[in-house]
Amino acid sequence: MQQLGYLKETPSQTAGPYVHIGLTPNFCDISGVYDTDLGIEMVNGKTLGERITVTGRIFDGAGALVRDAVIEIWQADSAGLYN
Repeated sequence: MQQLGYLKETPSQTAGPYVHIGLTPNFCDISGVYDTDLGIEMVNGKTLGERITVTGRIFDGAGALVRDAVIEIWQADSAGLYN
């Protein structure tokens, strides 16, 4: 049996590519969906807590780079609490 070198898929994957259109329609010249794109300003002068930077790359099951992906993360607030 030939091994193809495929990567294991994660439990939850959504087909696309449409992620950036759904989350940033104004940026994609689709008006009338949101007044401003979601997440356009996630941090401002009133935001409490330590700033972190998360970096990485997303690959599909065949090992090809996915250029239109979203990673959903959850973190505690500045007091260490989750809603």
